[in-house]
Amino acid sequence: MAEEAPGPLIWTLPEPPGRPTTSLGRAGILRAALAIADAEGAPALTMRRVAAAVGASTPMSLYRYVGSKDGLVDLMIDAVYGEIPLPDEPAAHWRSRLEHLARETWAVLLRHLWFGELVHTRPPLGPNALRYFDFRFAMLEPLGRTADELSLITSAVDGHLFGAALQLAHEQRMRMRVGLHTDDQLAAAARPFVEPILAEGSYPAFSRWFQGRTGAGPDEPVEWILGCILDGLTLRLGLPA
Repeated sequence: MAEEAPGPLIWTLPEPPGRPTTSLGRAGILRAALAIADAEGAPALTMRRVAAAVGASTPMSLYRYVGSKDGLVDLMIDAVYGEIPLPDEPAAHWRSRLEHLARETWAVLLRHLWFGELVHTRPPLGPNALRYFDFRFAMLEPLGRTADELSLITSAVDGHLFGAALQLAHEQRMRMRVGLHTDDQLAAAARPFVEPILAEGSYPAFSRWFQGRTGAGPDEPVEWILGCILDGLTLRLGLPA
């Protein structure tokens, strides 16, 4: 069965005027969708769930305001970009500027882990997203690099942040599903599966790694990996250190 064609970008669909018999509107629908996705993840986001949350009689009632579920996702993605604070006066050095923006972005993604699952499902061309992109490219333009090189820099950072959010979203959903809320609980549940593998001895390097772990490491692994990425970009592209 063929999938439904993607819906138009919501920015091309003017919001219809309200009706005297309903309090529905894009803002309320968006708030409900964000609350559902924040609490339960992207798979829980259905038009039926959102309709129930806003008191709509049927899911079809929402289509008048958002066009389709795609339109709702457009609004959600742009809302997250809108939460990322953009400084009035960025730091002088390109790396300090980019690191600061990445930290601010990660802080917002931690509140909306579903973003990593949905961000690449729709073109991020809403006003908040475009404002974010415009700020970031203006911030990097003084490097004097080509547009393709700037794309490589921003893609490397986005890939890291969005990928980390996606990984964390899946892990948290797994923990909620099976009731393993702490690391100790997760380790205890995994032990019956891991111990026979270690005892059997067919994977010696894996066994040495597993048994040698101490839990020591950077307090903020996402930020540490970001630093490694920027170190590599600095050397590979010959950027100012």
